[in-house]
Amino acid sequence: LFADSPQERRANAFSMNRVEIVGGVASDPVCKVAKNDRSYALLNVITNSRFRLANGEYRDQIERHKITAFGKTAEFVANNIKKGQRVLINARLHYSGGTLDDQGVRTPRQTHIHAENIQPLARRGGDSV
Repeated sequence: LFADSPQERRANAFSMNRVEIVGGVASDPVCKVAKNDRSYALLNVITNSRFRLANGEYRDQIERHKITAFGKTAEFVANNIKKGQRVLINARLHYSGGTLDDQGVRTPRQTHIHAENIQPLARRGGDSV
């Protein structure tokens, strides 16, 4: 933190890129292999939240999160995760785009959620999912 150059300060400073999502799997995962022969799985997870409006009324908000898992985590998803299951996902954010193309137009910046660990959760009543 107290280094002379900004680059040195950033290299020594604590930082964290972490996302945790607990929700329901909206559809069966889609498993694919990239051009570099790396396996990956795409997973849609739904979360629900409730918030209060200024008038005191409550509103439910449903969010769909597109999760990508790679390698061993993708294999785990392919073999163990199905539509309707509840899962705990530890992940990190990854950004792409936001660069200038050949015509000088900036490409849209996209946020991706890359899973590092996916844990199935038990249903109420103790049934394993």
